[in-house]
Amino acid sequence: MAVVFYHGGTSWAEEGVMPDFSDNSNPIGPPEGLIYYVREAVERGVYLRFPANLAEEVLREYEGVEVTVFNGATEALLAAIAALKPRRIVIPWPNYADYVRVAQLLGVGYVLVEDPLQAASGDLVVMSNPNNPLGRYVRRDEVLDLARRLKARGAALLVDESFIDFTRGESAAPDVPVVKSYGKLLAAPGLRVGAYLGDPPPGLKAPWRLNSIADYAIYHLGASGIKKHRERTLAYIAEELPRVWQKVAKCASPLPTDVHFFVVKGREPKGVKVRPLWTHGLADAYRVSIKTPELNDVLIKAICSA
Repeated sequence: MAVVFYHGGTSWAEEGVMPDFSDNSNPIGPPEGLIYYVREAVERGVYLRFPANLAEEVLREYEGVEVTVFNGATEALLAAIAALKPRRIVIPWPNYADYVRVAQLLGVGYVLVEDPLQAASGDLVVMSNPNNPLGRYVRRDEVLDLARRLKARGAALLVDESFIDFTRGESAAPDVPVVKSYGKLLAAPGLRVGAYLGDPPPGLKAPWRLNSIADYAIYHLGASGIKKHRERTLAYIAEELPRVWQKVAKCASPLPTDVHFFVVKGREPKGVKVRPLWTHGLADAYRVSIKTPELNDVLIKAICSA
């Protein structure tokens, strides 16, 4: 199938036009202090200097494994695939569409499959966990088992864990190479903070892998600030997601999820922005992400009126 590239959450120039549920960033917003540290960085002229790579130390403490920072998860993905030099990229579908774009940018062949074990010698399987757009999490032991089975075929596995912090799930790192975005958890995707987790392969690192403002803000927020925000986020999701999902289920067909966003089968609602999934070959389906309780009530009403 042809993959159509589309991304939600890019409507800052149209802010206020209609509620945007296509953006799957953190529903409770950024952590306390992050905006202050960004402003402080600007006021102190941090952008006039090169980054000190102090954010890498913070994220290493947060993850408990080796961390290599990048300007977003997609840049980490580009660097990782370029360093791993696969013969072909195998993408279990549906999945994050930018995996295809990365393959095209690197000039690497790719194939969309239902079963990752269709991979052959020299292939690299790239998958998101939790899955984007479906929102399902695969347990660590299952991911490691998949990695072992792929290795027996001469293939390898690279996992994108950009949404794992919205679950209680355990990371596959460092046993499996992992890339990750922190912009989703921090509700600041525009800061472009991503990382490669695990021992970096030769050729992965490059200079100036994070902008100085993000470096300053993450360093001052600290690992403890990120952990506290994750706990607040998980508490909110545990309370609000079941309420929204169950109300939507009374009038539509939502799919089960392990994160703060889920797929709904049916006609797209009017008056709100959702993430259409015809781009992923899923006809009559779309993805929505929960927001504040007040906005979620708007979403429920729109879906039930479709």
